[in-house]
Amino acid sequence: MRLRARSLLLTSVGLLVVTLIVALLPIAGTAQVPEGNALLERVRNTMAKVQSGKTVDVRTDAAEHLASLTKKIGKKEITESLVSDLTSLLDSPDDSVRYWVATALGNIGPAAKTSVPKLEKLLPEADCLNGAITSASGIRYALTRMGVKPPPPPKCGRDAG
Repeated sequence: MRLRARSLLLTSVGLLVVTLIVALLPIAGTAQVPEGNALLERVRNTMAKVQSGKTVDVRTDAAEHLASLTKKIGKKEITESLVSDLTSLLDSPDDSVRYWVATALGNIGPAAKTSVPKLEKLLPEADCLNGAITSASGIRYALTRMGVKPPPPPKCGRDAG
């Protein structure tokens, strides 16, 4: 009798555990959604700082942060609207901002392919900018990550040397 009672108790405990797991699955599934939404909200807030920062340093720092955030975005969270809004940030007059925005688009990869025409349009001018790091390297990174082979850098009026 004692063995039968113990077996019955273990079966009841097992059913209780299974019932709890089944009951908690919907809660566990929704716990991931707010995290994704929170990340996208951080991306949107950072994009606003890129647009409205009072100094080039503030805008550049925000764009750099944006590039780090885009490494964490899942494919399901990438929308045409997000890519379009990111692409519009390439209109910044600051080359340092364009570098980081291009890098952010590159981090998204093929899902950001609609930005290719804008990146290709900016590349020739960026290739000819003076500086150790220009947006050209970010643009080339983005194009490569999107599966587009960038053209070779132009000579920009420099001697082949």
